[in-house]
Amino acid sequence: MRYLGRYDVLAVAARVLRCASDDVVRRSDLDAIDRVLDDVRATSGLAEAAGALLAGLVRARPFDGANRVVAVAVVLQFVSLNRADLQLEPVTDVDELLDRIAADEAGRDEAAAFVRSRLEHHPVTPEDLQEHLHIELLDGLGDLLQDWWRGDPMYEQFSEPARHVIVLAQEEARSLDHVYVGTEHLLLGLITSGQGVAAHVLADLGITAPAVRDLVVEIIGRGRSGAAAGTIPFTPRAKSTFEFAWGEARARGAEQVGPEHLLLGVLHDGDGVGGQIVTKLAESTDEVRRKLEKRMNWRQRSESLVTGMLAEDPGTTWTTYGRRHHLLAELNAVLDENERLHEQVAALRELLRRHHIDPDS
Repeated sequence: MRYLGRYDVLAVAARVLRCASDDVVRRSDLDAIDRVLDDVRATSGLAEAAGALLAGLVRARPFDGANRVVAVAVVLQFVSLNRADLQLEPVTDVDELLDRIAADEAGRDEAAAFVRSRLEHHPVTPEDLQEHLHIELLDGLGDLLQDWWRGDPMYEQFSEPARHVIVLAQEEARSLDHVYVGTEHLLLGLITSGQGVAAHVLADLGITAPAVRDLVVEIIGRGRSGAAAGTIPFTPRAKSTFEFAWGEARARGAEQVGPEHLLLGVLHDGDGVGGQIVTKLAESTDEVRRKLEKRMNWRQRSESLVTGMLAEDPGTTWTTYGRRHHLLAELNAVLDENERLHEQVAALRELLRRHHIDPDS
């Protein structure tokens, strides 16, 4: 199931309230929106999620203005995003439900039952998916998308390699004429970056960019030529991948979100196209995750050693920060070279075995 993020909701509100993106941000209770979206993600099933979204937004009143109208519009967008329609006729029934929710006489369960009785699902085709992921409500909201990158502290914590992966993902989307950036494009960005733990793990498992592109075309298809001009929005799944990566980086004590955390995010969403492709090309996402975490832990121990060595040198307090980052950069270069040598030695040993030569003799 595809979920809405905070800025997807704000995009809908901006359209309904007919105001600028920065204005709707100032006029909305962002914390209330986040709490409702967290509740929605804890549900299972489209009707249950839509019911939680409707009841939550009506009760929380996060929008300064036509809150009920915005709430209904957000639910319609959410349902449409998941390839379904919600019938609102007769409108009097909808108004009655909203009145009861606002008066605390009805909750998410009754809202879910209402949605379930009026939900019409549509079969998904590659052509429909390509058109659907355009998310027309995001058209013309380039400023809001820029704010999403520049204004949220989470994205300011992305390392340069991680940001480079995202740029590569956008380029991959354009090359396929897709009008969105999804987890499959993030996976391609991780591979084509060619650097770091994530890229090496994927290469070791034989997950190559050509193989991934072929599966993307097989699953989704190519877009119309020229359709990807201009700003390309991220899908809700891609945004969720960023959020999960940020959480993983913080949980592991990392100062910034790196490509390896982005890969963990792609693997976490097994229903996303990126996760599905990894499952097809590797033994399992669990196996990829184990290999990735093994290398990440090795790197982390090495970096902790450097940090500890600097902390034990009291005479260089004023230069510790700069020295630490300089030494960590050198350490990463050494570790990258060591991994490449290790891969070459492993390949050589395998070649010797194929020629019936014991590499340990």
